[in-house]
Amino acid sequence: MTGTAALDLAWLAEGRVDAALTLSNHQWDMTRGTAIAREAGAVVVDRDGSNHRPRSSVTLGIVPGLTEQVLMLVGAALPED
Repeated sequence: MTGTAALDLAWLAEGRVDAALTLSNHQWDMTRGTAIAREAGAVVVDRDGSNHRPRSSVTLGIVPGLTEQVLMLVGAALPED
């Protein structure tokens, strides 16, 4: 993580990274970055793979070809809520 969730998601949109993970979400941090990443074709989901929403517990931005693999790794690494 670079220190700002919006920048991580912008870098995902630009192709600098293949995935971005944010564990402590705040709506003001995620809204713009999520929109930018989605417009660029990234998948942005919560930890369970459901569509990311403002109240999601985790934000995962992932390039489409790696979605299943990243969700599996994150699911194995993070404890259940």
